[in-house]
Amino acid sequence: MEVLFDVEGLRLLGNTAQGRPVPLPWPLPWREAERFLGAGEIRGLESLDTLPNLELYPHQEKAVLQVIQEMKGRAILADEVGLGKTIEAGVILREYIHRGLVERALILTPPALVGQWQAELDEKLGLPFAVNQFSEVARERARVIISLDTGKREEHATKIQSVPWDIVIVDEAHRLKNRTTLAWQFINQIQKTYLLLLTATPIQNDLRELYNLVTLLWPGKLDTYTKFKQAFMLDRHTPKNVVELRRRLGEVLVRSTRKATGLGFRRRQVSTIFSQPSLAEHEVYLLLWQKLHAAYLRLSSKEKNILPMVILLRELCSSPAAASTTLSRLIANNQSRYVDPEAATRIGGLLANLHGSKLNCLPGAIGQTGEKAIIFTEFRSSQREIAKYLRAMGRQVVVYHGGLTRQGKDAAIEEFRQGAQILVSTEAGGEGRNLQFCRRVINYDLPWNPMRLEQRIGRVHRLGQTRDVQVINLVLRDTIEVHVLYLLEKKIRMFEQVIGELDMILPLTGRSLEMELAHALLGSSDEAVLAQKIEALGSELWASRCRYDEVSKLNYAVFDSALPKPMSTVPQRSGQIG
Repeated sequence: MEVLFDVEGLRLLGNTAQGRPVPLPWPLPWREAERFLGAGEIRGLESLDTLPNLELYPHQEKAVLQVIQEMKGRAILADEVGLGKTIEAGVILREYIHRGLVERALILTPPALVGQWQAELDEKLGLPFAVNQFSEVARERARVIISLDTGKREEHATKIQSVPWDIVIVDEAHRLKNRTTLAWQFINQIQKTYLLLLTATPIQNDLRELYNLVTLLWPGKLDTYTKFKQAFMLDRHTPKNVVELRRRLGEVLVRSTRKATGLGFRRRQVSTIFSQPSLAEHEVYLLLWQKLHAAYLRLSSKEKNILPMVILLRELCSSPAAASTTLSRLIANNQSRYVDPEAATRIGGLLANLHGSKLNCLPGAIGQTGEKAIIFTEFRSSQREIAKYLRAMGRQVVVYHGGLTRQGKDAAIEEFRQGAQILVSTEAGGEGRNLQFCRRVINYDLPWNPMRLEQRIGRVHRLGQTRDVQVINLVLRDTIEVHVLYLLEKKIRMFEQVIGELDMILPLTGRSLEMELAHALLGSSDEAVLAQKIEALGSELWASRCRYDEVSKLNYAVFDSALPKPMSTVPQRSGQIG
């Protein structure tokens, strides 16, 4: 017997006299649902005429048309990482809005990608979205971006599920692999007409995960799980009848590979410049670390808000000016549980007389050719120091940060494009803006969140870049930055990845690498203890990296004809990097 398709709130796409969709009676067999959804066939993409600055690659246009015309707006977008699934989903959304078929739109993403989705939809597709504004969901034309982790919480899920959404888009949809999880059930119970699931790896470990994703789109499309298992699974990890499985999946899943499209990425040339701290600089670092370690041990588990402590040490690795600003704020707010007043005053006096040694490395990182470069720093105080130093050298510099208005940001980018040689940016420049007219990225300090580093590099190293990209890391010797570089470079293989792969490599069973590093640093009494903790963390990251390679092989086996290149050998650490 055919399985019934009974998702609440699906609506007929034929127009009423007022041009509005009308309710669809349920339950219906999925083939009947497909027939209703196909009413009013769409030919061509009208919305592209309203987006003169957006040019789709052939594989993207093909995917958009296939989803709209053949899959009726319910599909898995499974392009290999880096090929522009976000743009494909955005154009599908834009086309439906243009034709009056979508008003209420909900986008669910990992927390780290909320800002990037908002920026890209606004700047590339002219679609402003609210972020985490739950009061907005009841509005007639609501367009909301929410992290999946936030949306599935009971107090928010109830509001979201009360709205008949025209379209729901889920990024990194491999997180929905298990239908018994709260996330899967949350998505399944949302009222929705169209549903787009974005993931480069629909299968993470078990072929049942693929079945669960397709069931979100079209329950019954792959028959019952028992029949699916009999027809297509030798065991949980091994497919059979692959040709027929691909044919069936071709009705709900779109996938392109870099090899098939011919759109290879330009090479990424990565180098590191190690800055030797002055004796005074290193003494302040060790003193501050000692004081913060002592404070860390005094804090109870309930008090362990360690963010101010970690920021102090990270700022000191970036510039004494940045650390001095935060230390002064702690003193003014009487935050003695982090650094006692006497020590804070002493350290503050030492910082006031320090010159950040990293500044001396900038001329070598920028080079003498006059080529454009983007310098990223996490801290506004460091940004001011960098800009002041470079302007004194006669360089044309423009700054970009989150405190600028939208018009100010646009003006800064245009000044960089037209005249200025150097853009000095905080993390705000790592989201949304595509800067392929530049190819050199200088990381003045290394983020502890690798997703932020990926976003920085991704501003220039992405589809559309015509030259090899240069990534230059500035690292302060004898500090935590050396360990961060080791994890990023040797364990995660951060600088070898294609943009988009990192999220699938990093999951530390619900923990963040940023906080793991923080506890390792503050919980260590000296360099030897810290090195042991970093090595243990690195082993965990390497295991995750190896697992991702196995996941990639399984997905290639199911969806593609060629296997990816084999993983490189296990990295070894011999002493301190540099």
